[in-house]
Amino acid sequence: MSPKNNIRILELNSSDNEYLHKDFHGALCYGIKYLDQTYGQDTTAEYLKQVGRETFSPIIAALKKEGLITLERHFKQIFELENGEAEFKCEDNCLVIKVSKCPAIAHLKSKGQLFTDRYCETTVNVNTAICHAAGYQCSCEYKPGEGKCVQKFWKKDDTK
Repeated sequence: MSPKNNIRILELNSSDNEYLHKDFHGALCYGIKYLDQTYGQDTTAEYLKQVGRETFSPIIAALKKEGLITLERHFKQIFELENGEAEFKCEDNCLVIKVSKCPAIAHLKSKGQLFTDRYCETTVNVNTAICHAAGYQCSCEYKPGEGKCVQKFWKKDDTK
């Protein structure tokens, strides 16, 4: 368009903006609440597992190729970007993440947004899907709404 029409063209890249993923957590809470109420918790779990398999397929591929360092690198980046607090320990073929401040829960509570006690099931189901697809297992111990948990990841052992 010509300048005489008072139209300006803005050229922007995603890198020009602040990281905004934190605001996604609020929408996800509403989504979980809706799916739970409309279709039931089992459907919500299956949906989250599908999200895990499809959204994180590059992580699944890297986990198969590189091992647990992939998950450690991924989660460290997320915690840094979202101002979370966690301690990472990888030894004896097991990655342990002790979360002392969940960035998602902290953000939701600081903004006064809807928080569902089932929000942490997002972590459980997405991590389960990623690990299952890559030949790993995981666990997540948490109390709903506390914003703290212990996540563990390890290579699936066929003899167990």
